[in-house]
Amino acid sequence: MSMSAAHLREYETIYVIKPDVEDAAAITFIQKMKGVVEREGGKHLKITNWGRRKLAWERKKQQKGMFVHHRYLGKPGLVAEYERTLAIDENVILRLTKLLDPAVDPTARQPEEDVVNPPIVKEKDERRERRFDDDGGDYGYGGYDRDFRDFRGDFDNEPRGGSGGGGGGGGGGRDDDEGRD
Repeated sequence: MSMSAAHLREYETIYVIKPDVEDAAAITFIQKMKGVVEREGGKHLKITNWGRRKLAWERKKQQKGMFVHHRYLGKPGLVAEYERTLAIDENVILRLTKLLDPAVDPTARQPEEDVVNPPIVKEKDERRERRFDDDGGDYGYGGYDRDFRDFRGDFDNEPRGGSGGGGGGGGGGRDDDEGRD
């Protein structure tokens, strides 16, 4: 597909900043990334700061990070410069860019209001033990996860093959002398 000079591609980039970075420094960095888009001939659409959240896995010895979502229009070379700028900064621990639309008329897309201040989020107490209820009880299982029963009598009172069950080969298989010539 050929792209005319008037059309740009729509991208979204999500990057994660270390959680110990001050809010003012994070906002300055977000504005810097907005400037990279404009300097490279792209059109900024919207930046949303999702705030500090727990990562799905540990990354660069960090378990949390400040997530930032940025939508913009630009030529393919813009993404390379954007990613390079993110890779250079040691406060960025994760980044992902995705092509949303390969041909967009930039006059049809208007910038939206940015949300650069991180939201205030109450942190959950992750150390709470989920196995017990609020009173410290154990949900009536007597401390066990399952109800352990003697399963020997549960199957229509039919004896299992071999003497006493328990693996070890008795019953069901052929004897060593049987079936050989």
